[in-house]
Amino acid sequence: QKLNCLTKIVESDLFRQSECREALLPLLIDQLSGQLDDNSNKPDHEACSQLLSSVLEVLDRKDVGPTAPNIQLIMERLLRRINRTVIGMSRQSPHIV
Repeated sequence: QKLNCLTKIVESDLFRQSECREALLPLLIDQLSGQLDDNSNKPDHEACSQLLSSVLEVLDRKDVGPTAPNIQLIMERLLRRINRTVIGMSRQSPHIV
C-alpha cells in the first residue's frame, strides 16, 4: 500500500517540482531500500519496480528542472541493492526482462 501511494505522489505534479523532489526523493529511496533489504518478508517487486520506473520517467523529462543530482543520489544509494535483488531473482520471474 505504501509503495503504491508513493507511486501516485511521484506521478503527480508535485514530484515534477525540483524543490519537492529534493525533499521527497531521499524518502522514496529509503522506502525502496527497506523493501529490497527486508529479509523477513518477500519484497513486493511489482510495487518496487513501478515506483522506481515512475521516478525515472519523471527524471527523464526535460521540463522538470535539473535532475543530475537526483540521478546521482539514486545511483549512490540504490543501484547496488537493485543489482543484488535482480541477481537473486529467479530467471523465470516476470520482472526479469
